[in-house]
Amino acid sequence: MCKRAVIYARYSTDQQNPASIETQLDLGGSFVVERGWKLSGTYVDAGISGASFETRPGLQAALTGARVGAYDVLLCLTLDRLSRDLEHSAKVLKLLQFHDIELWTVHGGSQVSAMELGLRAVLNSEMLEQVRYRTREGMKTVAKTGRVPGGICYGYSIKKMIGADGEPIRGLREIIADEAAVIVWIFEQYVKGLSPDAIAEILNGQGIPGPRGQAWRGTAIRGHRRRGSGILNNQMYIGRLVFNRLVYRKNPVSERRVSRLDSPEQHIIQEVPTLRIVSDSLWKKAKRRQALPRHRTTPLGRPSNPPGSSKAGDAQFGSAYGH
Repeated sequence: MCKRAVIYARYSTDQQNPASIETQLDLGGSFVVERGWKLSGTYVDAGISGASFETRPGLQAALTGARVGAYDVLLCLTLDRLSRDLEHSAKVLKLLQFHDIELWTVHGGSQVSAMELGLRAVLNSEMLEQVRYRTREGMKTVAKTGRVPGGICYGYSIKKMIGADGEPIRGLREIIADEAAVIVWIFEQYVKGLSPDAIAEILNGQGIPGPRGQAWRGTAIRGHRRRGSGILNNQMYIGRLVFNRLVYRKNPVSERRVSRLDSPEQHIIQEVPTLRIVSDSLWKKAKRRQALPRHRTTPLGRPSNPPGSSKAGDAQFGSAYGH
């Protein structure tokens, strides 16, 4: 009897080459032909971590096919394409075995046993933890030098510089003048008594793009004080880089990353005066305003037009940095 085989292929993130999917399918297809099997279908997950399970549509479709007897063999290039999580790997194998379906890998060239799956899943999981650890520690080292290890926040762009070794120096930032002027304006209007929602409404009304080119939201301005999120809480605007404020863990139920506040002694703080946008006096006024009861939103003064709007004057833009 000719076995019906399906191929499952996956690559992890947007940074990996999507062409790896084609390679996996090509090698898998050749393997199926060599064994004299019939290729009954392919399942693909692009840009999804092997540590996830429920959130992989390709894998879930493959398991659905197993439940209805759509194939006899599930083929992967290597076991880490199937999963990097021990619990998930065992779950997949149990389901396949229950429906009398064999699990094979091109690399191993044979059917995968429960022992092999368990050993490789443990090794894959440990490797993943080591990668996370090395990545985090590397980011801490970058932060200690006053460079930004994370993404780009509103008001800054990547500063391109080449080091003595001929390689780009990562983590350097420089101020975007137009966005810096908007940041200062936001702080000024907030100090005057405007609510973040009202400020966002004015900015959107003037057609000024928000972070990542999207529309402004009050939450993007308000943020979270303890977590240091939002325009009004970003200490980079006073030339202070704060890293490792939050730690991230994957919720085993939802499979989503959740953040938690890290202990203060784990925070890495570096002064970067060249990246200052907001003056100390304006920052302190905003902090005092934040300490007031949340219901106080009545403007204390007439709001001015945001920089970059059709009604904003050159003089306002010229004094935007408030130094």
